[in-house]
Amino acid sequence: MDFEQLRAACEARVEALRLPHRFSTRDLRDAVAEQRGRPIILRPLSTLGAMDAPCGIRLETADADLLFYEEATSPLHQNHILAHEISHIICDHPGSLELDQDNLRAIGFNPALVQRMSGRTSYTSEDEREAEVMASVIRQLMYRGREGPSSRPASGSESWDALFAEPHRKKRHRK
Repeated sequence: MDFEQLRAACEARVEALRLPHRFSTRDLRDAVAEQRGRPIILRPLSTLGAMDAPCGIRLETADADLLFYEEATSPLHQNHILAHEISHIICDHPGSLELDQDNLRAIGFNPALVQRMSGRTSYTSEDEREAEVMASVIRQLMYRGREGPSSRPASGSESWDALFAEPHRKKRHRK
């Protein structure tokens, strides 16, 4: 599937959730939970500094979906992580992350309850690519109609030319 087809499929899945024109991560979570008939539980995760550690993890059990997100990052990034992990649920991805029993216990989870698990450490798999495109679509729809900075400012100190220009040294005036 090429990028445009993938994006169109992601947009159709999000539209099928019948979210309001302006929605939040909480609204998204609630709509997906209602569609699945089970709660989605959010939990912070501390992976800062760990090599190849995912910044988000989805655990699926018989009774609930748990989404873990990096607590030591910005709220904007946390929302994107959550949108990405919810995208795995929306797309019904089988999960590909494997954590040993000790690591599962370290995040406070009984390994015997886990049915499926996803965690992003790269974008090489088709499921990760789809979840990332879906997360981007979700975030764009969340902010539609809201005023934001221009993606390509035309003039002034915010222009692309100004952003990438050589810095000017301020001249010192002697008295």
